[in-house]
Amino acid sequence: MLQLHAGRKVGSFQADCQLSVNQDLASRFADRDLLIFGVRLIHRFERFGALADLQQAIILLRILVRSTSASSNRYREGLVNLGMALRYRFNHVGELSDLEEAISKNRNAIDLTPHGHPDRPLIDGNLGNSLATRFNYLGEPRDLEEAISRHRDAVDLTPHGHPDKPMCLSNLGGSLLTRFGRFGELSDFEEAILRFRDAVNLSPHGDPEKPSRLNNLARSLVTRFERLGEMGDLEDAISMLRVAVNLTPHGYIHKPSFLASLGNSLKARFQYLGELSDLEEGISRYRDAIDLIPHGHPYKLTYLGNLGNSFFTRFKHLGDPGDLEEAISRFRDAVDFTPHGHPHKPDRLNDLSNSLKARFRCFGELSDLEHAISMLKDALNLTSHDDACKPSYLNSLGNSLKARFEFFGEPSDLEDAISMLGDAIDLIPCGHSYKPHFLNNLGNAFLIRFERLGELSDLEDAISRYRDAVDLAPHGRLERSYYLYNLGISLDARFERLGQPNDPEEAISLFLLAVSASISPIRVRLYASQSWISCARRIRHHTLLHSYSVYINLLHQHAWIGLPFALRCSRLIRVADVVREAAAAALDSGLPETAVEWLEQGRSIVWGELFQLRSSHEELSSAHPDHAHRLRELSAALDHASVNHEKAWPSPSEQNQSAAHHVTQTLKQAMADRHRMLAIKRDKLLQEIRSFPGFEQFLLRKEFSQLRASAHSGPVVMLNAAESRCDALIILANVDHVIHVPLPKFPFKRAAGLQKMLDKLLGHARAVLCNDRKGDPATRYCISWESLLSNLWNDVVIPVLDALAFSVSGVTPEELSRIFWCPTGPFVFLPIHAAGIYGTQHSKPGHKVSDFVISSYVPTLSSLMLSLDPGVAPSGDLRLLAIRQPPSDGLSQLPGVATELEHIKAVIRNSPSARTTLLESSVGTVEEVLSLMKGADWVHFACHGIQDDVDSGLCLADRRRLKLRDIIALSRPHGGLAFLSACQTATGDKRLSDEAIHIAAGMLFAGYGGIIGTMWSINDKLAPEVARDVYEQLFRNGTRPDYREAARALHEAIRRLRDSGQASFITWLPFIHVGL
Repeated sequence: MLQLHAGRKVGSFQADCQLSVNQDLASRFADRDLLIFGVRLIHRFERFGALADLQQAIILLRILVRSTSASSNRYREGLVNLGMALRYRFNHVGELSDLEEAISKNRNAIDLTPHGHPDRPLIDGNLGNSLATRFNYLGEPRDLEEAISRHRDAVDLTPHGHPDKPMCLSNLGGSLLTRFGRFGELSDFEEAILRFRDAVNLSPHGDPEKPSRLNNLARSLVTRFERLGEMGDLEDAISMLRVAVNLTPHGYIHKPSFLASLGNSLKARFQYLGELSDLEEGISRYRDAIDLIPHGHPYKLTYLGNLGNSFFTRFKHLGDPGDLEEAISRFRDAVDFTPHGHPHKPDRLNDLSNSLKARFRCFGELSDLEHAISMLKDALNLTSHDDACKPSYLNSLGNSLKARFEFFGEPSDLEDAISMLGDAIDLIPCGHSYKPHFLNNLGNAFLIRFERLGELSDLEDAISRYRDAVDLAPHGRLERSYYLYNLGISLDARFERLGQPNDPEEAISLFLLAVSASISPIRVRLYASQSWISCARRIRHHTLLHSYSVYINLLHQHAWIGLPFALRCSRLIRVADVVREAAAAALDSGLPETAVEWLEQGRSIVWGELFQLRSSHEELSSAHPDHAHRLRELSAALDHASVNHEKAWPSPSEQNQSAAHHVTQTLKQAMADRHRMLAIKRDKLLQEIRSFPGFEQFLLRKEFSQLRASAHSGPVVMLNAAESRCDALIILANVDHVIHVPLPKFPFKRAAGLQKMLDKLLGHARAVLCNDRKGDPATRYCISWESLLSNLWNDVVIPVLDALAFSVSGVTPEELSRIFWCPTGPFVFLPIHAAGIYGTQHSKPGHKVSDFVISSYVPTLSSLMLSLDPGVAPSGDLRLLAIRQPPSDGLSQLPGVATELEHIKAVIRNSPSARTTLLESSVGTVEEVLSLMKGADWVHFACHGIQDDVDSGLCLADRRRLKLRDIIALSRPHGGLAFLSACQTATGDKRLSDEAIHIAAGMLFAGYGGIIGTMWSINDKLAPEVARDVYEQLFRNGTRPDYREAARALHEAIRRLRDSGQASFITWLPFIHVGL
């Protein structure tokens, strides 16, 4: 928390001591020297902002005024400079008595200065500045009117060509701009711009005040842009502010102001063009301004508010809750240190309340909403009726009351909200840029009342307000997509109520416009595309497939690579449902290749993006080597930055040490900033590349002709589970089309039902913490494993095997074909690899999937395409790293681990010609294991595993986990085996079934070619036997083993265990192979 002391007084004892010291010194000075030194100290304060200089100047000038005759010119000059110094100290410290005394001294100086005196314009200007400052603090309109009058007199009395003319013009412009901000009179605004422009034009090159005048003109141009939307004004302003910043040396007192103005301008351009780099630079400039301005300076609160608004804007655009917390923190500081009665207090209360309301929307914490409503009521009570900001506060309070109605359903809240939102619209002038926003909000309130009460008049009122908002919003503005989307929603609602045939057509056209607004927040575009899909499905519109295509194309932006890994994953919850329905719609239209392309593009998005960062892009290298080189450099930097961003979380010990925590948070923020900026640069480079002929779809959607190469080692079967239908899509490397196998006997409800059956069978074995690796009895709740597996066999697997014409006749176990299952939705959690009919009467081959094929799973087709080019054949010894359960993992001991590692050692000893070196960890810490993994070819884990969303991991020493974020940080050559003999290493998250958020997928991304993992908990006694049999199969030839034989080895090991008759279903079923 910043320790700002707005309004702090200097104690009388301190002041008196300082005065007595300086009086001794001042007694040696003549009056002329007191004036000279006082003015020099003021000038130095103006340049560097050191309060001590200002304090000394005030002391010297007070002595001068007290010791000099009132008839002397030096007395009048002392009054003028003392008044200016007191105003500066008020601006710096906030003590109102300084400002009152400054005004008094300025008035005294004016009384002593006749009209026509050459100093009169300067004195009028000083009094005008002090009055304008008091207006800004107390809000008394008479002060502002007199300030403008004094500044006009100063301009009129200063001859053209006089060096003070630009200053007088700039002062007048500032007062006019303040009056426009309070009362909204456009003529004041236009005159202010003219005065500022004249001041700049009259300032010679090298004038130290020119940067300040450029800043004033630029700020007024930004305000006009916000009012009228003329892009040229904004570009001119940004250009001027860059000049002002560059002309101002470091340490100059006004530099923070110029930096803050540049930040405001860049944020405004972001809101118009949607270029995230503008917002990032704006935030950086605000931070620079805050760092440069002294603690306790009143402007620091303004800059904190500006920074908070930028964080809030970025939150609304990217949806990162961290930005929302940053915004709330800055807004709260600004409110807490703004004294009661300060004119900016209502505005800062409004900012904080809006951010709290947004947090309520995110997390549902009612206290946030109640605090927001309370603050907004305070803001309105502190605001006069004619204040130009009052409509904004009414709008904010109306929105908050509407939110409370949605939570509690209290009718009076909604009625009050509609009343306040209507008042806000009535008070805001025509042509104001906020008017469409207010109209949209009122439309939202009417639509909610229609949904609750069913009054058609409310729906018509909503449609009317939305239409007005769309009509008034300039084309190309970021907010317009909101209004288009809401109008489309209301028309769709009217169609459902009245069935008017034109409404859905217009709604679809509006959704299309909203989706096409590339500058809009991605969530708005995604909502619009979802509504488009819903509307098109309802009326069987010809744009249905197009709407699905648009939706899928937006998903990579929705889970943007510049966001943290965990946030990207959470963004994709429920997204896959739409992707699977899109594939089903493509199949309905006879387009199975399109279905495969969409399933590949719209699933495992996070992994797919990360894989791209580590790709070489040979085709681009051949055609455009410079761009390929830049892309590789940016991708490598982004890969490194994203990994560091994920790992930059403070440890518990750091969280308990405020200084260390502050350093950690600062480091984390810097890493996050770098991560986003690299992602922005890479996006821009990809746009350039996609402008080249033949590269329009570069790193976007892959054509089926490219995807079928994934079946290089056996058929790939995508199992799509949509609400409307379930299907198997078979890809063969040498077949130029998809073999489509409908599954009419296996609808979505049945797939979901089998998933629930599996959960019941597993019972406590799928607990989050697996305290040992033992399984469960076979039959529970009057259901059985046999029933589950026979359903999968009869209605899913047999149709696939029939389509492939696979047979067991004349096929030896060594000749079995590989098959790669790529499941979606509920299929992800079902043991397809074990489907079959079990029992002694079906013991002959031909009743189980394992009789026909060797099963592996893959999250995407692209994960198999990585293995197309094996590169250089492995040479030298095979380095196999074995990680056993460390004693300090804090979990129950696994006795089978020691046996398991002894089995592995025995296999290696018995195969000396296999040239294998066994590496073992000594302490089992995360750091040690990661270091050893970098130098090992294969890795074997025998420990506890935990499935916990993005925090899934393998339990190691000191009660820490080797988490997904640690695993994906590994960058190793592709290939090798990762044997994960631990619980739940390939379980996945039910909310993200199609994203493969589990340890096995992380190992695949880290570069391991094949992974043996577990779908749920495993038996600690049987796990060593499985490991022994797998390694014996891999080492049976006495040569260096090939990880690509791991699936066959696991297949044979599980067959032995199953046929032994000593293992229940739950003990052998969880072992699966992932990858090649």
